[in-house]
Amino acid sequence: MKDAQRGLSIGGIQGHNRRAILAALQDMGACSRKELSVATGLDQATVTRAIAPLLGDGVVEEVGLVRGVRGRRSINLSFSGTGRYILCLRLQRRSFSIGVFSLRGDILESTEFPIAREFAAKQTFCEISATLDGHIAKLKRVDGIGVAVPGPFLERDERVILMTESPQWQRFDLVPELRRRYPDVPVHSTHDAKAAALTEWRHHARAYGARVMLYLSAGQGIGSALVVDGHVHRGAQGLAGELGHTSISVDGDLCKCGNRGCLELFTSRISLLRAIRERASGFGGTRLTPNCDFTQVLDAYEAGDELAVEEVHRVARYLAQGITNCINFANPDLVVIGDEYAGLGTRFLDQIKAHVKSAVLPSIYGAVEIELSQQSEDTVLRGTYLDVLAQTYLGTPREEPARLVAQAAG
Repeated sequence: MKDAQRGLSIGGIQGHNRRAILAALQDMGACSRKELSVATGLDQATVTRAIAPLLGDGVVEEVGLVRGVRGRRSINLSFSGTGRYILCLRLQRRSFSIGVFSLRGDILESTEFPIAREFAAKQTFCEISATLDGHIAKLKRVDGIGVAVPGPFLERDERVILMTESPQWQRFDLVPELRRRYPDVPVHSTHDAKAAALTEWRHHARAYGARVMLYLSAGQGIGSALVVDGHVHRGAQGLAGELGHTSISVDGDLCKCGNRGCLELFTSRISLLRAIRERASGFGGTRLTPNCDFTQVLDAYEAGDELAVEEVHRVARYLAQGITNCINFANPDLVVIGDEYAGLGTRFLDQIKAHVKSAVLPSIYGAVEIELSQQSEDTVLRGTYLDVLAQTYLGTPREEPARLVAQAAG
């Protein structure tokens, strides 16, 4: 511990200790002061001193008595469940969602709002702001607003450089506009797939003992993120993970990004619906119509509707090609497919696995697990909360809790 603190001022040491303790709380959940001492390498007196101002400020709270191994009772601590909150905004092409989280991570409210095709970005921003205004007025204290957007998104510049099907957001500075509107609340931004990947790492990858996880966000758009030992790989500009804009057909249609045959052109929910709607009226035996929505496609696919099965399996084949490319390039030991396509279920996953198995070497395929996300909540909103919590309380921007604990332990 002395080596870790060498060169730090008293204030710096205290801040370092607090961050290490909060990182352990976030990683472990409710736990005692003794457990925090073991996790951080700090003695119990230091933990008690560091916790006191956090209790006073309402950042952490005592959550009840537990009986230790020798029968002694101790009080558990956790991030606060009331009094301080984080607001999270998820922007998509056809909708936006806002979630209200306690510091402890309880999601108190989550609502999705449709975006009309004819709406300009400024109109949607007014709707977003009105919703955020309502939450801020009701809540005692908002410690941060997190914003997750589709890509390509330059995280370093906080700028959307392309949003297929919704180009108006390329000309609207969403994050700076939010900061201007809410000058007293810190605003943090991230890419939606990277946010979701944080959630999946915490709730999925650990169960598999994975070291390298590829998260594939498949829904209104196609995005991805690579997580290595708990750290999201972001790239030089924060742009890493744009799997949707890698080509699977060099002679394919021209994408708005300038590339040809982009994976997203073949596999997004928007392209799936477009293909089904174009074929529905002339396809005998389908219950789908030219006005069908994604929920109806899900139901039809589950019921074995021929058109739905044909088009969904076409998407599975193309997604498998994109996953194959990533497996050969990044060598993950776990691939998680999330967002809306996770609802397509086991038959869809089996199609993807079969195509990947036929396309990679047996020794490589045998070392990777491919799974659907099992999360029932919006993983992007959850990951955005995790990102804001980390940047607000756990140290340097986007520094992972596990790393902070290791530093504190010396």
